[in-house]
Amino acid sequence: MAIQIKPLLQSVAHGANLSYAIQKFGGARSEWLDLSSAVSPFSWWADNKQKVIFPEAVFHDLPSFNDELNQTIQAYYGIAGLAVAGSQAAIQVLPQCFTRATVWVLAGAYGEHAACWRAEGHTVVELTQDEIEVNFLNGTDFPDVLIVVNPGNPSGELFSSADLQQWAKQLATVGGYLVCDEAFIDATPEQSILADDMPANMIVLRSLGKFFGLAGLRFGVLFASDDIRAALAQRIGPWPLAGASMWLAQQALEDIAWQCTQRQRLQECSRAMREALTSFNLIGSTSLFCTLAVPDVAAAQALLAEHKIWTRCFRQQGLLRLGLVQPHELERLRLTLDKLNKPV
Repeated sequence: MAIQIKPLLQSVAHGANLSYAIQKFGGARSEWLDLSSAVSPFSWWADNKQKVIFPEAVFHDLPSFNDELNQTIQAYYGIAGLAVAGSQAAIQVLPQCFTRATVWVLAGAYGEHAACWRAEGHTVVELTQDEIEVNFLNGTDFPDVLIVVNPGNPSGELFSSADLQQWAKQLATVGGYLVCDEAFIDATPEQSILADDMPANMIVLRSLGKFFGLAGLRFGVLFASDDIRAALAQRIGPWPLAGASMWLAQQALEDIAWQCTQRQRLQECSRAMREALTSFNLIGSTSLFCTLAVPDVAAAQALLAEHKIWTRCFRQQGLLRLGLVQPHELERLRLTLDKLNKPV
């Protein structure tokens, strides 16, 4: 019998699909306000492109992880890590590093976590934040792997570092692991659980794209014990990152002055955006997005799209996530959102 192509896996919905919006609702790309990905509207590249000169070697040579990049990662994050092609690469490959496991995932969070563990044959159970907290408080039932997104996406909920550290200790008693996705935490690094004495059963994922406005670089970092990093690196294979991506990521991670400016303006824009949304059911936010609960989330997304504003729709939860807008765009967003409160 001839070999067969494996069936396609069930796809996970994502933001950053502006081309679909343009195809469905029309208009030129320049007319659209794309809030679907929750990537910072302020980009390190936009602020520095006039003075950046790429070395020829980053395009000519096969890429390699050099000591300078590794030292920069350790300086910025406070701990050694493994650079990957965006945290998504680690999310996809990490389930391959473990034998069959029972995995608890924060319900409603970034969908790739549950999908990727299921695809590798693991038993995935989705639980709410309250359910996770109660289970660990009772201390009678633990998974092999617990996956949390902190802060939560799209609801913005936050687990305390103390709770996560305690849960990692409890999981260690049964040989379990805690995976914490911190893709949205760079604006508030004091909330991170990264530490140079991180327990061996804790795995943390970080992403350069959201905070630095550099999602196109596809640069992320996985922090874990040496054996987990080695297992993941082997499965990802050689040359997982482009030389230009690694070089540019290093420049951004070393730019402390820009990072301080970025945190300040993100916090200011987030505060202004929350104030503009006071008449809506704002159920959560971070420094990079605000999330609304609306009765008909698909209709709300479509209405905004008719006015060339593209958002991220979470149909199962009835939530609409809005990426951060720059100050000059806030009034346009507010006036368009007001139409959601008016009868058609």
